[in-house]
Amino acid sequence: MPYPPRITDPEEIRRRIAARGRWWHEIELAPGVITPGDDSNRQKMPLLDELGLPARLHGVRALDIGCSDGYFTFELERRGAEVTAMDFVEATATGFATAAEILGSDAAYLVDIVYNLDPETHGRFDRVLFLGVLYHLRKPLAALDSIRSVMKPGAELYVATFLIDEHVVLPDGAVTTLEALNPALIDIPLWQAYPGASLNGDFTNCFAPNMRALQTALEEAELRVDSAISRPGGGFVRATAVRNDLAAKYRRLDGRIHDTPFDPEVPYYLDEDGAVHDLTGRRRRQ
Repeated sequence: MPYPPRITDPEEIRRRIAARGRWWHEIELAPGVITPGDDSNRQKMPLLDELGLPARLHGVRALDIGCSDGYFTFELERRGAEVTAMDFVEATATGFATAAEILGSDAAYLVDIVYNLDPETHGRFDRVLFLGVLYHLRKPLAALDSIRSVMKPGAELYVATFLIDEHVVLPDGAVTTLEALNPALIDIPLWQAYPGASLNGDFTNCFAPNMRALQTALEEAELRVDSAISRPGGGFVRATAVRNDLAAKYRRLDGRIHDTPFDPEVPYYLDEDGAVHDLTGRRRRQ
């Protein structure tokens, strides 16, 4: 949604920032005029750069999933990308509309949820940001599949999420590390579930992986992990869209189970070519 030319008067910008009320992101809307956000978004940008996010994105189509107030959307746009920002609420429900108007942004804004991403509807993207969203989702693997469906071959996905490597919540509420529990756990793909509001008092915190599980989930979604950074409480990964026929097959199978009417004529998956059940040794009937 295009906006008029940017607003440059510092006092008018301060007035609009104050009128907006609460902000989640810190966004510098004029020299020295920064929104009072709660999130550490400006500390994350150098980590994305370290992962390899280009400083110049001219000719690139980018998607910012869970954009909130739009800090990363506007940074991608500043670097030259054509950006679609996406969140499950209207732009006026956050600071996005206010910031976009002040900045004169041309970013498109999409009200939807990640599971609904579809190449027929949304097209395909060269760069996708998926920052601070994964651990809020009830279906994290389905979300990664949806994201992969709108990525061009060779496109890059940047993921930031809470991780349990350095933050495992014990039954009594105490916190420890995977290494302290058992060093072998670091290399086992693991997810921790958070019943109710047991993580930080937030009912929307559902599941968090360790770094190995995050990498595994990305690989299962046909995303090759190229670079990863771990920090206390979280991690950042850059992954590239690749082709993996076996992963694609079983992703289609999952979609067939959940998204299509029951059809008794559809073959049992262990009867399909190449299927082997390691526990029973069962092979396709000849």
